[in-house]
Amino acid sequence: MSRILVVSPNISDAVLGCGGMLAKCSAAGDEVRVMILSDGLTSRARTLELGLQAIDLDILEEQGRVALSTLGIHSVEYFRLPDNRLDQLPLLDLVKMIETTKIRFQPNVVYTTSDSDLGIDQKRTCLAVVTAFRPQPGDNLTSLYSFEVSSSTEWNFAERHQVFSPDTFVDIGAMLECKLRAFQAMTLEQRPANHARSAAAVLDHARLRGCQVGLDAAEAFMLLRAVRKID
Repeated sequence: MSRILVVSPNISDAVLGCGGMLAKCSAAGDEVRVMILSDGLTSRARTLELGLQAIDLDILEEQGRVALSTLGIHSVEYFRLPDNRLDQLPLLDLVKMIETTKIRFQPNVVYTTSDSDLGIDQKRTCLAVVTAFRPQPGDNLTSLYSFEVSSSTEWNFAERHQVFSPDTFVDIGAMLECKLRAFQAMTLEQRPANHARSAAAVLDHARLRGCQVGLDAAEAFMLLRAVRKID
């Protein structure tokens, strides 16, 4: 049994990036925990003050719990750090948060967002995870992967030398409908047709990734680090 930790700035990122894979792992008996660093919503208002006044974060978090429950996951921790402003926090603070869960849970596989993303929170989360899990003697067997985030990863035109180039694909054909139901549980995150976060786009993207490796549907990942001991 694997102990899987997902560290994501937003709950929707985790569901979109690796929801199908997590559903498979949960069904297989793996233990899955999810860390959500940012509040996920307050940056959407015209000003921070309006955002804090107008948005009930409890609604988004409850929708996230329902989505994860649909995937068979019941362990999630929200930190409510300022959305789209993780770069304004000391990196050490983020690292310490992750290290606390690392020590308590001792995962052997970690999934997080990519440093190729347009979103600053996704970049910062990836850096914090890699830092928290920097390899030390006797503490170097955790495999790290990054996942892609619709409407963030593919929008990063500014840094053309940094692209999400997956080298690991997970077959989610049997879990595609489950992933879609989980996404649809988050009504605050859904967008109309022709947006990357529409229900149709979620299905199409999974099928596209599947076609790239001869599957009906897949999720794509980049391996950041893995240490194998072969006896």
